[in-house]
Amino acid sequence: MQLLTIETTGASASVALSDREGNMILEISSERMNHLQNLMTMIQSVLKKRSLQIGDVTAIAVSEGPGSFTGIRIGVSAARALAQALSLPVIPVPTLQSFVYQESSGENFIVSPLFDARRSQVYAGAYRLADPAVKEEPSPIGGILPVVEGKAWDVREYLTRLVEQADREVRFYGDGTGVYEKEIKYCIEALASRGIRGSIGEPENRFQRADSVSKLGMELMNAGKLVNYDQV
Repeated sequence: MQLLTIETTGASASVALSDREGNMILEISSERMNHLQNLMTMIQSVLKKRSLQIGDVTAIAVSEGPGSFTGIRIGVSAARALAQALSLPVIPVPTLQSFVYQESSGENFIVSPLFDARRSQVYAGAYRLADPAVKEEPSPIGGILPVVEGKAWDVREYLTRLVEQADREVRFYGDGTGVYEKEIKYCIEALASRGIRGSIGEPENRFQRADSVSKLGMELMNAGKLVNYDQV
């Protein structure tokens, strides 16, 4: 089984190729907002590194947003075209939720990705992994539990809601961490007043990445969340 994953919702496009054993090849573009020119070359590169052909791909996962409107169109169009040509299923992956898999430390903290939507608006949500030792918690796909609903928010309203709902460490991700640095600093101070640590993810983990999308995509695929190309 070979899962090809496409991530184009952020400034840097990335592609991953993974299998059920956890083996993964990741390719990240060094150019910003040049997805249209680089995407197919990157797909060819990850296949070549695994000595595979495009016909060896079993399914295609694609980051469905929110994010850059043009980037989403490029990624989804590429996934649809490949899936149609190869008769493959597609797994649409919620971009915000994929940040739960952005770091592999094993810590159970809250991830809070924020994408700048201009005019003090963000696409944001907060999530954490379910604790397997707590039986009363539901077992959602990928073990992901929402802390604050993922949607378009006024940035201050979102951060206020996050402070109210947080019960453990919070880490911030996304391009909104730069645009709304002042507001996030106030949020971190408010969390600290409740005895909760807040921080911004390290630069290498801060933005959308195909390996994280791939990990959630694999969970969705195992749960049967596959669609035809024309349903993406």
